[in-house]
Amino acid sequence: MPRPATGQTPVRHIRIGDEIWEQVEWIADQDDCTLTDVVKTALTEYIAKRRRQERAKRQKKAE
Repeated sequence: MPRPATGQTPVRHIRIGDEIWEQVEWIADQDDCTLTDVVKTALTEYIAKRRRQERAKRQKKAE
């Protein structure tokens, strides 16, 4: 069940296919957390990965 809006963060609207969304729902159910928690974790991990890749790319160019 979704949490009530708290007004703490802005609401975002994105389009995600059913196959991916069903997996997000499954993870949230398994981890006993919200859909938002799953999406935020996935995005945070993706951003961290990309930043590491960019740093490595810049270091390689500097060598």
